[in-house]
Amino acid sequence: MTSDDLLVVSQRSDRVRMAPGVWNSSANEGMSRHIDSSGRNAPDVHAVARRGMREELSLEPHEYALDLLAFVLDVDKRHWSAHFHARLKDLTREDLQARMSRGVADRWEHQTIDYVPFRPAAVVTYMLRADRIHRWAPLAPALFHLALVHVYGRTPVERAEAQVVRRM
Repeated sequence: MTSDDLLVVSQRSDRVRMAPGVWNSSANEGMSRHIDSSGRNAPDVHAVARRGMREELSLEPHEYALDLLAFVLDVDKRHWSAHFHARLKDLTREDLQARMSRGVADRWEHQTIDYVPFRPAAVVTYMLRADRIHRWAPLAPALFHLALVHVYGRTPVERAEAQVVRRM
């Protein structure tokens, strides 16, 4: 989330192997055994998240606050993930766009970046748009819900979600 309260959402490039064209959070980083665990050490999920912020958004740790929201296990597919809420300390939408225009290590991973007002009704309405509703990465809606609850609390978020769905 930018310092001017905008959720940063990305569409994965059609050139990526995993989930081309789907919409997701702005930084998604896969774990690498040789980078993240040095073979014998347990991986640090915060370090992986910071690497994703650097490689995909060109941001350094002093520029944002990072909060772990959930650790997710999918025992059927043998996958796991960590959901984080990152809040930029001083960078606005314009600042982030300018930063990314100067170069991002993994610039080929995203083909579109959207900025959504980070308010429960606005985020839910955005997620349920006709051109988005079936184009989300599997865990993106849960991540956005958890981030909204982290900032606004469960009751106001669930109330806003119910109102948006009723209006559909």
